[in-house]
Amino acid sequence: MVVTIEYVLKNEKGEIIDSSEKNGKLTYLHGFRNIVEGLEEALEGKKVGDFFSVSVPPEKGYGLRDENMVFTLPRENFKDDENSKVEPGMEFEVTIKDVIYILTVVEVSGDKVKVDANYPLAGKPLYFEGKVTNIRISYSDELAQGYPIKE
Repeated sequence: MVVTIEYVLKNEKGEIIDSSEKNGKLTYLHGFRNIVEGLEEALEGKKVGDFFSVSVPPEKGYGLRDENMVFTLPRENFKDDENSKVEPGMEFEVTIKDVIYILTVVEVSGDKVKVDANYPLAGKPLYFEGKVTNIRISYSDELAQGYPIKE
């Protein structure tokens, strides 16, 4: 089934991290792991119009933090000039073996840049609230590709 939801995602402090109001409704192919496991489990059996509120532990969200994903690279790997200084908090997208990673700069020291390749929400509980707004049978090409067609 292709499911569409309105949602709000909050962190443990109750701060809004993401929402359908900001980014539009979320449409996903149920059963294909297009969304975090804990949210998909909470939506199992829901009908159009049903509301949901779920606390998702890290293991069923974006996973636990992996300290092996924090490492140091030579500064020369980064564009760093008078117009663009490499600083903590900056993010860079890299592709390794067809997988996209976001590297967040943790520390810059001399000719070394310490980065964190963990997903920013890894190791954190997630709090979702929302409403199911649409459910439809998936098309065969959606099943083949593993995600819904934009409508």
